[in-house]
Amino acid sequence: MTHTHEQIAAVLEQAYATLEFAPGDQPNWERFMAVFDPRAVLALRVFPGDPAISVMGLADYAREQMREGLSDEGYSETPGELVLEVIGDVAVAKQEFSMNFANGSVEAVDVFSLVRSSGDWRVVAVVSDVVGGAAGTSDPY
Repeated sequence: MTHTHEQIAAVLEQAYATLEFAPGDQPNWERFMAVFDPRAVLALRVFPGDPAISVMGLADYAREQMREGLSDEGYSETPGELVLEVIGDVAVAKQEFSMNFANGSVEAVDVFSLVRSSGDWRVVAVVSDVVGGAAGTSDPY
């Protein structure tokens, strides 16, 4: 793994690690948002049962992530396989991961777009879905 790949992997690891919280707590939103450009766009299915992908900014994501009493249950995400491509000062990362709820886990995939600015890598966009989509019928890749 190159130094650039290590830098990007560390950014993504921080994002996943800071979303973890115990029952009665919340994610470390400040540390989570630190890996993103403030204008970042997220297009994802926040919960596996959501009927559609939602497009939102970081503040909207933080609000949506905590709906449905999730703060009472706790939550984490476990990263799996990472496929990374770097082209100059931009990168695309496909990250498989598990969404870990109190009642079980769901497999999903995040696709990150990152930009290197002033020497630091920041996420500018994420598209994501659960493997199989909401109905469980779509091709996962």
